[in-house]
Amino acid sequence: MSDIKKRQHYVWRHYLRPWANNEQIWTYLKEESKIINPGLMGVAQEKHFYKLIEFSEDEENFLRKYIEHTSPAVVKGLNLDFLTLFTSHYKLKKQLDTNTNPSLDKDTIGEEIKKLEHNLMEDAHGKMEALGFELLKCQSLEDLKSLEEDDKIFDAIMFLCFQYFRTKSMKKSALKSFQGDRFEELANKSWNIISYSMATTLARSISLDKNLKFVFVKNSTNDHFITGDQPVFNILNDKVNEKGEVIELELYYPLCPVTAIRIHFDNKQENKYIEESVTADKVEHFNQKVFDNSDFFVFADSEGLLKKYE
Repeated sequence: MSDIKKRQHYVWRHYLRPWANNEQIWTYLKEESKIINPGLMGVAQEKHFYKLIEFSEDEENFLRKYIEHTSPAVVKGLNLDFLTLFTSHYKLKKQLDTNTNPSLDKDTIGEEIKKLEHNLMEDAHGKMEALGFELLKCQSLEDLKSLEEDDKIFDAIMFLCFQYFRTKSMKKSALKSFQGDRFEELANKSWNIISYSMATTLARSISLDKNLKFVFVKNSTNDHFITGDQPVFNILNDKVNEKGEVIELELYYPLCPVTAIRIHFDNKQENKYIEESVTADKVEHFNQKVFDNSDFFVFADSEGLLKKYE
């Protein structure tokens, strides 16, 4: 196994490269109202963001029951496998500590378990990122259609759902609902595992919906699309019921500065795949939504575009 990965990105660097120039990317820091031009290695990352956590037996049993209760049958086994995988490190530690074999090199094995603790979930997200390569290569409506013809559309949906739930912004947003709840501490500890379960569940729900529709968005205006540290989000998250619950879902995801996709369930859209050429006003609408849904980082391919938000 490789060395411990300290800086762990919650937005894929490969995804951000179309907005970068020589690995430098124009970045707006929302909390500081400041524009900088850092390297891709320094943005949308946090030290040991995906480090695995040790749970008590009661906590792990609760997580198992939660996953069994909330997961559809088709992904339940997968989600339980994720739980087993992401709780394996401290069980291996216990086995090592109690092993009395004098020939066992406990120091070397202990170091490998430590790497597992720090790198396993980061590496797993890397596997999920691989599902998105074909989607990010799409430059036209025909490219997008070909994903379904090549049986890769579910991979693309799974990739997007993992990008949706894996970010720091989504973690902060989701944990707000647990504030004051008796499960608040456990929800905070287990979010990285819960987010896996939620991603597979959403991917299953989207892919099996008979009203699923795709829009390939082309931007030929002078202002390009921006993106942020919550690169895929529900652009209809302001549509809520009387309880404040979001009632509609439309995922928006900029693919690069001049293309994006929308995934929704609009019965008025007759064809499953359509193309949309956007006006300057529509670009501004999308970009403002990206800005509003970003947590700390907003990215663009030019400094001038970010100055609109300074």
